[in-house]
Order: sequence, then C-alpha cells, then structure tokens
Amino acid sequence: MQNPTQNPMQSVDQRRRIERVQGFAEAFETAYATDDWTVLEPFLAADVSSELNGTRVDGRAAVLDSFRVSCDAFDRRFDRRAMRIIEGPELQDGVVRIKTVNTYERAGLAPLELIGEEWFHFEGDRIVRHVDQVVNGAEVMGFLAEHGAALRPLRAA
Repeated sequence: MQNPTQNPMQSVDQRRRIERVQGFAEAFETAYATDDWTVLEPFLAADVSSELNGTRVDGRAAVLDSFRVSCDAFDRRFDRRAMRIIEGPELQDGVVRIKTVNTYERAGLAPLELIGEEWFHFEGDRIVRHVDQVVNGAEVMGFLAEHGAALRPLRAA
C-alpha cells in the first residue's frame, strides 16, 4: 500500500490530518509510558468526544481520563504491549481510519492479539471525534475470563 503522506494527489489538508493521527499515536505511547496524558491535549479539541465500543465521553478532560482509566484497567495488567497499524492510515470522507493489532503479553500466558479499528474526525488540525472499536471483542473477553487471575492486579484509581 502506498504511503498516504507521499501521495501527490492528496491535498495538504488531507496529508496534515494523516500526519496528526500519526503524531497522536506517538504521543499516546508517550502518555502511556509517562502517565502524563496532557501530552495529548494539542491533538484534541476542547469539545472532543471519544467512543470506546459504544461508550461515549465528551470534553477533553473526560476523554483524557477515559484513556488513562482504560489503560489502567486493561493494558497495564500485562507485562508488555505493542501496537502496529495493519490498515491505513487512510482518509475516507474527511475521516482518518486505521486498523490495528495490539499484542499484549504476560509471563506464562500466550499473547493476546486485540484487533481494533479507529476513526478520527477533525475540525482544522484538532480531533473532534474519536471512535475506537474492538473487532474481536468475544475473543478478548474469553481470554480475560480464562486468564484474568494471572494478569497483574488492577491499578488503584
């Protein structure tokens, strides 16, 4: 697949949105590593909304908190996590879409691969709506039911 940021037929605005999503993904990894979620603020509109599997939160502070809470409740229960984009980023009707595989590892357990799709809606260079959908939710829930006791304990709020 051709790198969308190198397609001369795309407008500057389209390329900028794709670059912003790539920057957001890098900043998200920094936020996760440092637990400083404010590094994502420059990417998000003040009135941003975010949906994870249909659960919606509104406003930048609430969205940042939802990212933190989600990572504390899931990602941090594993020893390692790695995300790779398997489709996109691509622009469809002004919305940037990516499909990812997130690999989670915990000593003594087989790795868990979580497949997700994300859509990023923009106004200018700020994300105004983010939608994140786990594609293989039943598989993930089965893994948690079988191995939840072997994962790290939930992080204190």
